[in-house]
Amino acid sequence: MPRPSHCLLALLGASTPWLAAWAQSAAPPPPSPTSAPAYQDRVIEGLPPEPAEDAEAYAYDRQGWPRFLRLETRLGTQPFDAARKTRIGYGIYGLLETPNHGSLSIDGTYAPSDSSGTLTLRQRAMPLSGGWLMSNELGVINPPTPGILRLPARIYLPSAIVQGISTEWENPGAGLQLQASTGEPGRLDFLPANGFRKLPGQRTSFGGQWRLNADGANPLSHQGWTLALQHEDARKVSNLDVPLQTSDIVDANSTLLALRHEGAEHRIQGQVLRTQANNLNGARTGFWVDGEWDDGPRRHGLGAYRLEQDLSWANLPLANDLVGAYARTSWRTRQWSAEGSVDWLDSISGRSGSGFFATGSARWRLNRDHTVGAGTTVRRFDGDAWSSYGDWRFQNGWGNSGLRLEFVHSDNEAHSRWLTWDQEWLVPQSWAVSTSLGTGRYDAYQGRPRESVWSAALSVSAPITNKASLRGNLNTEHSNTGQSRHSLNLGGHWRIDPRWSVEANYNRSTGRSRFNPSLDPLAPPLAIVIPESDRSFYAVLRYELEAGSRSVPLGGRASDGGGRIVGTVYFDANRSGTQEASEQGVPNVTVYLDNRYAVRTDSQGRFEFPFVAGGPRTVSVRGETLPLPWNVVDQGQAKVDVRLRESASVSIPVQRSE
Repeated sequence: MPRPSHCLLALLGASTPWLAAWAQSAAPPPPSPTSAPAYQDRVIEGLPPEPAEDAEAYAYDRQGWPRFLRLETRLGTQPFDAARKTRIGYGIYGLLETPNHGSLSIDGTYAPSDSSGTLTLRQRAMPLSGGWLMSNELGVINPPTPGILRLPARIYLPSAIVQGISTEWENPGAGLQLQASTGEPGRLDFLPANGFRKLPGQRTSFGGQWRLNADGANPLSHQGWTLALQHEDARKVSNLDVPLQTSDIVDANSTLLALRHEGAEHRIQGQVLRTQANNLNGARTGFWVDGEWDDGPRRHGLGAYRLEQDLSWANLPLANDLVGAYARTSWRTRQWSAEGSVDWLDSISGRSGSGFFATGSARWRLNRDHTVGAGTTVRRFDGDAWSSYGDWRFQNGWGNSGLRLEFVHSDNEAHSRWLTWDQEWLVPQSWAVSTSLGTGRYDAYQGRPRESVWSAALSVSAPITNKASLRGNLNTEHSNTGQSRHSLNLGGHWRIDPRWSVEANYNRSTGRSRFNPSLDPLAPPLAIVIPESDRSFYAVLRYELEAGSRSVPLGGRASDGGGRIVGTVYFDANRSGTQEASEQGVPNVTVYLDNRYAVRTDSQGRFEFPFVAGGPRTVSVRGETLPLPWNVVDQGQAKVDVRLRESASVSIPVQRSE
C-alpha cells in the first residue's frame, strides 16, 4: 500500500509549479517486457506532410509523469450583484497521472476581495492490494453514492453540494463499493471566482454496494443481484439561506436500502426509504419499485410507489404524499421511435382525489431529410393540466430547420399556445449559426389580461483568425402588454501562443424570465426565485502547460496519441435532443470522463478535458449534480471518438419531467 506522504506530494505536484518541476525530473516507471513500443508518427509514401500545429511550436517535454497545468487570472463582476463590484480572481486546474496513486487533480478558484472561492482536490482510482481502487476528494464536492442509486428511476433522490471530504473504495472483482463523506452544505456562485456560499449545518453520509454473485473473471458484468445501502445525517440544516427562527433549523436523517436484479433482458430494483426529523412526529417511510424488460426493439416497464406525507431525503425536498403505480413502453427502430407511460396515483392524506398522469410521444423519419413528431402529456390529479406538441424537422438548402407547435392548459396557470421555428444554418466549417423565432399567446388568468408574445434568439460561434474566435447568444421576448425580456451573452477567445490565451465574456439581461412548472406530480417541490435583471462581465488570462512521458494521459497507454474533448451540458427545454438558439447551458455540473476524471461546467454550461488519449471515450453527467427538476436523458452518457491532435465536441442534453 502506498505511503500517505507519497500521495500528498504527488497531489501537490499537480498544483504548484515547483513540485511540477519535481514531477518533470522524476523518472517514469521502467517499461515492462511486454510494453508497447513508444508511439511514433509515420508518413505514408506519396502524401504531403501535415502542417505543424501551434501546439507543436514548442519542444514538448516528455520527461517525468504526465501532467497538465492551467493557471488563470480573472477580472469581472458577479452575476446578480446590485453593486456591480469589480473583483479579481484566480483559478487553477492541474492533473498529474501517476503509476501507483491513480490520477491526481486540483480545481480551485479564489477572489481576495471577499475571501471567497472553491477548492477541490481529487485522487481517483489509486490501486491497492487485493484488487481495491481508492478515490478521495477534498473541498467542494458532491457526496458519492452507490452505483445503482445513480441509475434513472421514477423517484428522483436529491443530493447536496458540500464543502468537506469524501472517500470511495471499490473492488470490481468482488463487486464491492464503500463510500463516506462529511461537510458543510452550500451553493456555488459564478465567475470571476466560483465562490462557495455556505448554508447552515453539517451533512454526513455513508453507503455501500455489494454485487452478491460477483464474477471476478468478468468484473464488468452487472447481471445478478446487487444490494446497496445509503444513509445521510443532517445536523442543524435549513432550507433557507438565512434562518429567521428556531423552527427553521432542522436535524434529520434518512436511510435507503435498495435491491436490484439484472438479467440478460430484464432489470428490477426496489427501494425502501425511512426519514426522521425533529420537526416531525415519528418517522416517515416510502418505497418504490422499478422494473423493465426488453422485447426486441421494444422496452416495457412496470413500477409502484408509496411515499408518505412530509417524506424527504435528510431535509432535502422529495416527492411525497403519493401512492401509485405506473406502466411504460418504448419502441425504437431506425425509422420509428415511440414511447408512452401512465401513472395511476392517489394522495395518502386525502388532499386530492385519485387520478392519473400520462405522457406519450412518437417520431417518424419520413426519409433522409424529413422527420415528424408529436406528443402529449395529461394530468388529472391535484389540479388538471395538459400539454401537447407537434414538430416537423427537415433539411434544406439553408441547413436544418424545425417547426414546432405547442399547447399548454392548466388550472393553476394561464393557458398558452406557441409556434416556434428553429433553424441551424448551413455555414462554412468552424462556424455555427442557429436562430429561433416564436410567437405565442397567454389567455387571461386571475385578473391578468390576455397576452400576445413574440420571441427571437440568435446563437453564433465564429472564427476570426486561426487563433481567435467569437461566440454570442441573444434572446428577446416582447408582449403586447408592454412587458419585455432580453438577454445577451458575448464571449471571445484569443490564443496568444501555444501556452497563453485570453478569454472574455459579457452578460446582460433585463426583465423576468418565465418559469413553466413541471406537470409531473412526482417532480420534487421547488422554491423558485427568478431574478429580474443582471449585468456582469469577466476576462481571463490563461496559461497552460502539458508535459510528461505521454502528452495525453487521460485513459490511454504510453504509446497512445490523442486530442481533447470540449462540450456543453444544456437545458433541452423542447426535448428535441439538439441545442437550439434559445436553450442555455447548465452551470456547475460535474462531468466525468470514463467515470474516472471529473471537471465542472462553467457559467455557460461548457466543459473541457484538455488531455485525452485517442480512441472511444465515454463522457457522462450524474443526475445528482443537476438543478431540480432537471435530470439526465437515459443515463446521461455520450460516446466520443477522440482522434490524434484533434478536438472532439459533444453536447449533453438534460430534460425536465413533464
